[in-house]
Amino acid sequence: MNRTQEGETIASNLINWHLRTKRDYPWRRTKDPFRILVAEIMLQRTKANQVEAVYSSFIKQFPDSHTLSKANMHNIEEYFQRLGLMWRARLLRKLAADLVEKHEGKVPQTREDLLKLPSIGEYVADAILSFAFQKDVAVVDSNVCRVLSRVFGMSSKGEARRDKRFRRKAEEILPKGKAREYNLAILDHAALICRPKRPRCPICPIRTMCSYYSKLIK
Repeated sequence: MNRTQEGETIASNLINWHLRTKRDYPWRRTKDPFRILVAEIMLQRTKANQVEAVYSSFIKQFPDSHTLSKANMHNIEEYFQRLGLMWRARLLRKLAADLVEKHEGKVPQTREDLLKLPSIGEYVADAILSFAFQKDVAVVDSNVCRVLSRVFGMSSKGEARRDKRFRRKAEEILPKGKAREYNLAILDHAALICRPKRPRCPICPIRTMCSYYSKLIK
């Protein structure tokens, strides 16, 4: 099996697995870029189940950047008292104000413009492009890198998510036209199967192509 076929098989297996097992969250039921941006900020260093408990009520009160930019800071902070990392409350208000001032309240549709927003890094920019705008971009965070590391036997001296080799590998696998489905699939796979500790290798949909698994069964 050549590299192209291998990548296609990995993507296909993950997407098919995801159709049966995908996690359901409110931010996955929308393609509204502002709501996805809010979710991505809330999800930073916070478990999805914790975010789910406050996300919907937050969006109901602050449905768009114009509303959030004018909101009382105390009202925004009330939500983050339940999530922790209070700096995110100030960041979201700053982001909303920036969108109103520079982008007519709309979330930009290019990676270059997204990265100019306050505290928006590559992962959040790519997540918005993929999940909101259906762009063919790979999302690459530490969880995705863990999957790639195990499957392909890759290692990194520093943070893998900053290693260009991991991004190239993620882009190599990415199925054009199905990027959103694939990105959600590999994120769920990292959370449910290819976990940091005690990975569930026997039920992994890509175990037959995985370097880590092949060493386990030798």
